[in-house]
Amino acid sequence: MLTPHSPAHLELLTFLSDESAAARQVALQNLVGFSSAGHASRSLLTEKHKGLDGKPLKGRDGEECDTIEDLKRLCADQPITAHDAFSALINLSDSLLVARRIADDDFLVFLVRYIAEPISLLADLASMLLSNLTKLESIGARLLALRVSNISLHAQPADSLLAGIDADPSSASYEAERAAALLAAEEMRGQSVPALARLLDAFEQGAMVKGNSGIEEIRKRALAAQQVGDEAEQQSNRQEAKKERKSNCHFLSSVFANITVIPAGRQWFVSPLDSACAAASSSADAAVEYPVARIMPYTEHPDLIRRGGAISALKNILFLKSSHKLLLAPPPSLGDDDSSTLLAGALRATTRPPSPLDILPHLLLPLCEGLELAAVDLDEQEALPEACQMLSEDKVRERDPALRAMLVESLLLLCTTLYGRQVLRSRGVYVVVRAMHLKEDQEKSSVISAAMH
Repeated sequence: MLTPHSPAHLELLTFLSDESAAARQVALQNLVGFSSAGHASRSLLTEKHKGLDGKPLKGRDGEECDTIEDLKRLCADQPITAHDAFSALINLSDSLLVARRIADDDFLVFLVRYIAEPISLLADLASMLLSNLTKLESIGARLLALRVSNISLHAQPADSLLAGIDADPSSASYEAERAAALLAAEEMRGQSVPALARLLDAFEQGAMVKGNSGIEEIRKRALAAQQVGDEAEQQSNRQEAKKERKSNCHFLSSVFANITVIPAGRQWFVSPLDSACAAASSSADAAVEYPVARIMPYTEHPDLIRRGGAISALKNILFLKSSHKLLLAPPPSLGDDDSSTLLAGALRATTRPPSPLDILPHLLLPLCEGLELAAVDLDEQEALPEACQMLSEDKVRERDPALRAMLVESLLLLCTTLYGRQVLRSRGVYVVVRAMHLKEDQEKSSVISAAMH
């Protein structure tokens, strides 16, 4: 059923496909407000409409208006237009039906490659949109299976390729130059890598970017960028892409949390990275890289979104019991007591190769309070992971009660395996949880109480 809207608003929709960048910008600037939740005329952006002649409304490009498709296309437009297009899609993606229309494979590829580019001014908005979209398990599963090129959107032709094209066939070095050109051409095509691997790269790079990712701050950056009209300077900015990331991409942690809700997503994070994604190495004993290791360090990050998503993803991964021996390092030495005998038995049962991963410090450190641990016996402190020993007295526990609960739930999940229970008992986890329980004033702390018994 078509909802009637004013002719003026319908005409604005037609300008989203106009040839003039200024016309597209003004039209979208007047339409983006309709995307907000609960707006009475929100259907203006989500439905197809008829013109005054009773025929399907057509845009300035002569094609039938599809506003969702127009908005997706405008995400690659000039900075302010792209900002408003991303913002509208973020708002509209709270509808499951609209989210499915937004997230076709081509647009998912665009989002991943856009976020992966360090020069992308609006990668934070793209990350927010991807976070909203992957709340739908079907979209998360498609992102998990997606592979994209590893070549930058702004890659320049390799010098060896140009030299090969100009090579003289009569030259003694012709064959070598031709071989180099073929290799350069292959590199230009790029290797196909998992989309999540490129997002992990952006996530790690973004951790070093200062500044917030608030909508107003992002809009200011977009305005400043659009005021730079000199093409030479824009080209210079593209050449600097690999040196300076523009966005912090904190919301990618929410994408990872959404992906790890899916069983296959949990398995991906504890499986060795694709050889095309890992650093090239000719050494036969090169360390295996696991994706989960790249999100572990952020459980103590200052940004609530980043650390919250990381903690949520780690908790989801721990539902995979087969990963506990991979993720949990044993105590440094085993004694002769009964618990050590049980632990030794649990270790012998593992079929996984040894790995350098240890999730425990990343789960335990946010729950530690420096002043409390300073009063703990030295013997008890020495049992803790090294990162949790001899903490500064100004070290404070995670302030957010929901995140504290998730961290304790993660410890409880480790207790669902014999190996996990024995390791947690041997590595001093009780000391931290006991101190936390005594100070916990959120009496939804039934999870923490359960962990005490």
